[in-house]
Amino acid sequence: MARAGVPPGAEAGQKAPPPAHLSPANVSRDNLSRDNWSPVSVSRDGRVGPYVPLARAAHPWRICALLPGTQDKFWWGVSWGLVREAERQGVVIGVYQAGGYDKLDVQKAQLDTCRTLKPDAYIVAAITSDGLDAQVAAIADGGRPLIDLINGMASPYVTAHILGNFRENARFGANYILEHRADWEKAAGRPLKVGWLPGPKGAEWADAMEASALDALRRAGVEVIHGGYGATGMSTQMDLVRALFDRVPDVDVVFGNAVAIQAAANYLRSRHDGGTHLVATYATDGITDLVRDGTIELAVSDSPIVQARIAVDLAVRALEGRPHGVWNVMTVDRLDRARLAGYDLSRIAVPEGARFQLRPLSPLGPPLGPPLGPSVPPGPLPAGVGGPPPGWGS
Repeated sequence: MARAGVPPGAEAGQKAPPPAHLSPANVSRDNLSRDNWSPVSVSRDGRVGPYVPLARAAHPWRICALLPGTQDKFWWGVSWGLVREAERQGVVIGVYQAGGYDKLDVQKAQLDTCRTLKPDAYIVAAITSDGLDAQVAAIADGGRPLIDLINGMASPYVTAHILGNFRENARFGANYILEHRADWEKAAGRPLKVGWLPGPKGAEWADAMEASALDALRRAGVEVIHGGYGATGMSTQMDLVRALFDRVPDVDVVFGNAVAIQAAANYLRSRHDGGTHLVATYATDGITDLVRDGTIELAVSDSPIVQARIAVDLAVRALEGRPHGVWNVMTVDRLDRARLAGYDLSRIAVPEGARFQLRPLSPLGPPLGPPLGPSVPPGPLPAGVGGPPPGWGS
């Protein structure tokens, strides 16, 4: 298992396929199912460069993956990326979901159940940054790698992280609002009012986005009306949207998580209100549809399907002793209507008709490889290589 301080690198002789870009006109099930998804731009231990995955795993390793829930279609894409990359690399994966961000106890129980199945590696999108610390330490003691996927885990026993730059996501959205502030205030005839809906309190990504968004807007003197915290299910976010407009009917901008922005779009459509601006901190296929038709002005993409694929590749690399970064962070893309026309939607969208990829991990057989030795907390990275990236943590 590679640990902190092992420099990332591509395998010798491995040729990167050329990047492919899709337009809305040619996004199809076949395009979205393709496997030559690399190279993509990733910061690995502080250095930005192309990420090139392995051509195939050396063994059919067994991997257990845990995700928070299915209410937010963001996780549909993540589950699909996990399964598709596992198939491409020739490994076996089980995918489980806890039922929402209020189900930490369920996620703990699922991880305990996974441990009884003795997988070779684990991939976890944690509900909270520290809620699984005891289980992660036990997995490390058993010499099995664990990959932190998207949400952020604080444990020093994590083998590798693949994360979005949460602060950057929110900063892109806040900067867009500030760029248009003068025009929007002129149209309203008064100072701008921004409604903010971050998502679940205590989730690492939501807390980091909130810190960044509020810092940028409040430093600029923008009035921010907090819409409250809640799980990223449509009913929960719709309740928060309604409550926000009940309190402040003349909100000019709704800014926040993707489900909240979809809920706001539905709410405003029912009121025949086309004058409120909508900005999303992350993107799903539903969000990109609304950007394309002009309902949402901006969304930020951190390529969740690609992050899921990288998580599988990191797990395989750790199992096979191949080089990999410890802190891997996706670059983010600002998507407005113009930029969306040339954007590769296979980074975000599941193929038409695809659903959440829930599947159990087969209990058959012991792990393929021997334990890799007790894990230890990562030590300091080499000079010039960063630790946790900006945006990880609040």
